[in-house]
Amino acid sequence: MSDFELRVDWIDQEGRNQSDATLANLLIRVGGITVTEFFDRQLSKSGSQKQNHCMALQVPAYFIAEWIAENWWAILWEPRKNEEEADDEEFLARHSLLTAQHGFSLPRIEFVPSGGAVQIRARARDPRYSDVRFCNSASAIALREKFEPELRMFVQSVVDKLSERRVVDTWLQDTWSLISETTDDQLNFCRFAGALGLSPYDIDDVLASLIERLENTIGYRLLMDLCLASTAKDFVSVAEVAEEAVALTTTVETSTLSPIESIPVPVDNYSVPAYRRGLQAAEMLRKRLKISDTDPSAATRIFDMLEIDTRVQTKSAPRTEDAAVTGAVVRCENEMKVALLQPTEAKRRFAAARAVFSAWSSETPTESRLLTSAVTRDQQANRAFAAELMAPKALIRSRSKGKKSKFTQSDIRELADELRVSPDVVRKQAANNGISVSFG
Repeated sequence: MSDFELRVDWIDQEGRNQSDATLANLLIRVGGITVTEFFDRQLSKSGSQKQNHCMALQVPAYFIAEWIAENWWAILWEPRKNEEEADDEEFLARHSLLTAQHGFSLPRIEFVPSGGAVQIRARARDPRYSDVRFCNSASAIALREKFEPELRMFVQSVVDKLSERRVVDTWLQDTWSLISETTDDQLNFCRFAGALGLSPYDIDDVLASLIERLENTIGYRLLMDLCLASTAKDFVSVAEVAEEAVALTTTVETSTLSPIESIPVPVDNYSVPAYRRGLQAAEMLRKRLKISDTDPSAATRIFDMLEIDTRVQTKSAPRTEDAAVTGAVVRCENEMKVALLQPTEAKRRFAAARAVFSAWSSETPTESRLLTSAVTRDQQANRAFAAELMAPKALIRSRSKGKKSKFTQSDIRELADELRVSPDVVRKQAANNGISVSFG
């Protein structure tokens, strides 16, 4: 079963414009569920209402292909930038199929990349001022390497149909030619632009020059981390913080991975949420190091073992407490350099734990990463790892069981002080693991 399928069955009709030339029965499946399935409410000759049940939509495929081409690089590379804010209209315009309606009712489907995969979510929909009702919801996670060819095949089929019907000089044909002719030398730039939510064919010269300079100075991996965490509006300011973090990794004391480098890191299972990997990794690490999951000094012991000092701020703080970039880690074999930018030790300890996971789980023994707010699978996993390492759920549960009433906000702050972590980390750990907390 494919995670995502997009199929067209062409309908021949008279006409020489792009709509007439590409009229088709369109069928879309997400996770094996047909999300184009709909009921069409119509009046019979007697005046009574009847429902027609259909699996495919009859629409011009042109507008869908045009939307995909317009947002090609963003659909494949732009994740959500953090887990706290709702999607704005501009983001949805790039990632929601509803943008491609052009007067035709379409199912609500969103395509949002997250690391090496694309999250696809379809929701049942009863469009206003329409007789159509889409009845199925579905979700799936498709590997980008499988998702991209499916989109490419669909758009190419629409372009071929236009040529067959002698429809020329459309925006779709011109744009698809640019995408199809992308060279290896151009590919990275296109991906960086897409991660920022931009088209590489219509990008500000200042941003383009900055991207090109940063690729030369900090390299592909760090620049991609930066773009995945930034928007076009804040890219310049976030880039300054990222460059500072990277520069500081050359001056900080060296830490070691030797005590843990032989411990296998859980593989990323795309069929489950990314946080599970981080949680499992923290539990595995404690177990292999023979550290109890109710030991309040567990994180400190691991930091000492790895020679990571979180007491002193590496340098000036980011612009805000919830900065998109909070640090950087550079791994070289069994050594690592960790730059921590945040102003409080509680936040630096959390960032240090994230750095441990990023270095330990690196794809190669020489890799550099930024610690960011991006909603990508690796950043989600390192945040979950840090939360469990700093505030073990077993410890929180053991403390809550000893109380006659619910955990209070005072209890949260007291435990956070003991663990030397932000109260918000303890609060979220409790909430995520079914531990009742009183907000009185």
